[in-house]
Amino acid sequence: MPSAVTPDRPLPVYFIGHAGVGLLFRESPQNRIVQDNLRAVGEEIRAISPRPKAILTFSGHFEAGEIHGPGVIEVNVKKGTYIMHDFVNDFHDSAPFVYEYDWPHKDAPELATEVWRHLTKSGIKAKRVERGVDHGIWVPFKLMFPPENPLDVPIVQVSTYYGYDLESQIRLGEAVASLRNEGYLIVTSGMAVHSFPSIAEIHNAPSDEAQNLTREKVLKESRDFDTYLREAIAKRGAAERRKALLQLESLPEFRRSHPTVEHFTPLLVAAGAAGDAQDVVPLGEDVVEPGMSYLNIRFS
Repeated sequence: MPSAVTPDRPLPVYFIGHAGVGLLFRESPQNRIVQDNLRAVGEEIRAISPRPKAILTFSGHFEAGEIHGPGVIEVNVKKGTYIMHDFVNDFHDSAPFVYEYDWPHKDAPELATEVWRHLTKSGIKAKRVERGVDHGIWVPFKLMFPPENPLDVPIVQVSTYYGYDLESQIRLGEAVASLRNEGYLIVTSGMAVHSFPSIAEIHNAPSDEAQNLTREKVLKESRDFDTYLREAIAKRGAAERRKALLQLESLPEFRRSHPTVEHFTPLLVAAGAAGDAQDVVPLGEDVVEPGMSYLNIRFS
């Protein structure tokens, strides 16, 4: 059962690089490192005592719907949440078994409603919705909390804002920060670098030589942005960290690394929720590929 014990200090905040469903079945040295990194984060979360009463999640695959407009947040209050096979790629021919994947878990509509009330009292426009668990949560959590060692607390899913107002995502994090004192562990899930167009640029290069040159260019862009991001999150104090993170948008590497922002915004939510956290630590072995970075971070 979820813990009813109030923690004696704010619970940490995590940002995880969630990857795609291929993380669960593709064999490669890089994939194994990403898997091991996530398993270690899961072990760290399971060691938290007293146990959180819920994990409050924000995912790059749960933006508020356009129908509600850019200033509204969605909170999932569905009972019996299902697994969404919401993959970018069509795996029906190449890996049809991925549509049979499941991840047993607990939900808690009553806690989700509690979070919704908290948001509205904090001045956030929020609506209750009913949906499943997207792969930005269940894919990494399937590794972090496997069936043989399952997650023993429910998850509560909250959207990020729809649109490109990055500062609003930090304010969203600030609005839920106090929930860390009430037993909610905040885990945000996105990617430090996420650029399918850059990967396509490599594949579409007209020759092997051109592919190699493009791959080197994209890898340098990805590594450079990953480095700038690490420098920004290492800033001391909420104000300096906030300023540094928002300044990343002006870099040429930003649009190359995030042609759309939905995988970057969960990190901004995490930074807002972490406030003046002094201990900001990248977790696990670094994995940066052309167009992708699998950075995991703990704020405490």
